[in-house]
Amino acid sequence: MVIFAAATAGYVYLVSLIIDAATTLDGGDSLSQTKRYAAIILPVILGLTFAAGLGGYIQRILTNSIALNTVGKMQTQMLRAAHARDFADSQAEPTGELIAKFTNDVTVVSGGLVRVLGNLIKDVLTVIFTVGAMLYLNWQLSLFMVVFGFALWPIIEISKRLRGNAREVQEHIGHMTAELKESLGAAQLVKTYGLESREQARLDHSFSERIRLYLKLITQQARVDPILEVVGGLVIAAVVIFGVWQYGSGTATGGQIAGVLMGLLALAPRLRALGTLNNVVQESLSSVGRIFEVIDTQPTLEDAIIASDLSVSDGRVELRNVSFTYPDGTLALRGFNLIAEPGQTTALVGPSGGGKSTVMHLIPRLYDVTEGAVLIDGQDVKEVTQASLRRHIAVVSQDAVLFNDTIAANIALGDLDADRDAIILAAKAADAHDFIARLPDGYDTVLGEDGSGLSGGQKQRLSIARAILRDAPILLLDEATSALDTESEAKVQAALERLSEGRTTLVIAHRLETIRNADKICVVDSGRVVETGTDAELRGRAGIYAGLNQKI
Repeated sequence: MVIFAAATAGYVYLVSLIIDAATTLDGGDSLSQTKRYAAIILPVILGLTFAAGLGGYIQRILTNSIALNTVGKMQTQMLRAAHARDFADSQAEPTGELIAKFTNDVTVVSGGLVRVLGNLIKDVLTVIFTVGAMLYLNWQLSLFMVVFGFALWPIIEISKRLRGNAREVQEHIGHMTAELKESLGAAQLVKTYGLESREQARLDHSFSERIRLYLKLITQQARVDPILEVVGGLVIAAVVIFGVWQYGSGTATGGQIAGVLMGLLALAPRLRALGTLNNVVQESLSSVGRIFEVIDTQPTLEDAIIASDLSVSDGRVELRNVSFTYPDGTLALRGFNLIAEPGQTTALVGPSGGGKSTVMHLIPRLYDVTEGAVLIDGQDVKEVTQASLRRHIAVVSQDAVLFNDTIAANIALGDLDADRDAIILAAKAADAHDFIARLPDGYDTVLGEDGSGLSGGQKQRLSIARAILRDAPILLLDEATSALDTESEAKVQAALERLSEGRTTLVIAHRLETIRNADKICVVDSGRVVETGTDAELRGRAGIYAGLNQKI
């Protein structure tokens, strides 16, 4: 940048020398003098050009490298913070808005860094070097540069509005990304219900709002250039008028006047760039603020200062007088008591909204209880490390989560150190090996997004294979068969029974036939366990469970 700025200032001084040299040529030896000046000036011009080009080339590579590495670190920190934040925060913010921060906001910051690192420093250095050369040539003419100071006040006023406008744009892009993800992810619903026109109208409104907000931002940004153009024109006019007067009075040479004008012409785009750079800075600061909202988020569910690893001998799970209220104030559990014995299956049934899923969230400490305690083999889950707690728990939920990776890699998520033989054994135990073997690439078949191409039962059996590979003593089954057809349900149910052997199993089920053989059934209603017993015992009572059976 210094090389580039010095070369630009060199042009100003060189123009002055050339003009003055040209005006001193006399008729007799003008040709020889021209040759002599050409022999001196041409190498200088070529040298300045080469220096400016080389400096600009190296500067562009280095500034882009710094900017890309900086935003790369930002994305890494954002991802760590997003993974570390509380489960409640993850549920509260739409995924599309978070993705927009990883993509659009990071792109804005990257572009801003390139402009700031490259243009700001380079242009400021160019202004300093060029003004220095102008002052050296003719300080009286160069003093008219102070007129540019009058442009600062309106530019500062504009910048105050710019950041707010930029934040509006970035926030709307987040909303729009969330809406797009939601709409495109619901392709089946949109097509079968004929909702194409409705979705297009909804998204068209969002696109139109984006255009409106961008035009509002651009309107503010566009005010800077005219201000600088007018001020620049006034400065050049003043220099020309005063320069002609100085030349006429013999206090300035033509080369000095030409050099100062050359300096002004060289400075004009730099000063305009510095003015418009403020727009970029304000937009970037808005995006930086949104990025650091993610990075600076501190999880409230942290390990205790002195937290030990969970030691599991039997895997007995107890919820002792537990009450829990969600962040939005919804009371989910109150005075909830439950014991799940080792090697047994404990089923939770009851009306929707009774608190069953909340129990499944509290055991792996996705939330902290408001009152009471969750105990595993007598150890409070709040007093052990979260990593060791979750290492002893396997989860199979209604929605089988699969990544766009190979089948083997998806199963291996249960144990990242597992070898191929262990993965195959887990697949066989989950009754998944046969359909995997029929796929073109077997275990190396790459699944599409969310396991596209597989049936619901096949996805669920891969999820079970993952849980089998994890070999955890505590198993949580959250409506693992509720979305399956009868044939798939039978296969998945058989795999789940094999998986449950010898483990402490808690299962949520809406289909009562899937938990007939459970060792204990707990009926949950209004945040409490209101009935407990086996299927036969509860059928014999005139309670909620008996009523649920009558509805089947």
